[in-house]
Amino acid sequence: MKSISTLVLLLFLATGIQAQSVTNADSLYTAFKKKVEDAKMTFAKPDGAVDVPVMKSTGVYYDYAYRLKDKNIEVRYIVWPLTQGYFDSYNRRQKKPGDTVLNPNKLHNTIPAILYSKISGGRLAPEQVSLKKYSYGAVSTSFKADEGAMFMGPVDSAFGQGYKYGFFEMIHKDYAGDAYLLFLFENQNAMFETYKDVTANDAVGLALKFK
Repeated sequence: MKSISTLVLLLFLATGIQAQSVTNADSLYTAFKKKVEDAKMTFAKPDGAVDVPVMKSTGVYYDYAYRLKDKNIEVRYIVWPLTQGYFDSYNRRQKKPGDTVLNPNKLHNTIPAILYSKISGGRLAPEQVSLKKYSYGAVSTSFKADEGAMFMGPVDSAFGQGYKYGFFEMIHKDYAGDAYLLFLFENQNAMFETYKDVTANDAVGLALKFK
């Protein structure tokens, strides 16, 4: 865990600074779209999507969220552009024997388990988070990504704000960015009843993807 701490800290500092400096809805959306552009992605807001405030003190900062008018579902996004600065820091690091610091293009192999553990409020330890990887053919066709994975699990009350279960996706593209798509549902039963309809709707499931 210590071996990735510097780069992870840089990522969290970037989002943390944004969280402190951006407050109103219009500015949040503008900042989100800037991160989307920096990550070499595109975002098309679905019809019927209603912006909702980014909640503070949830334990995990996210960039943007909306709800669907006809369903009690909230969709949240976390976007981490893999800009040149992260690679410069990686390349300039002082290498030591046994150096295991991860290349920024490999952070997506470690971050999701930590992230989803925090979203669960610690009910799931990182080693209990077992992601199901998408095939390259599927993730490249759908998201124009190099890698992708999904996970379903409980949501802590602080993060969920009334939503108790989630369907989560991670998509990654080398030298572009990592993105986390968080679909929040009332409970586990509600998720199983509706998530297929939601994710099968490309306007929602593929609203965020790489160029």
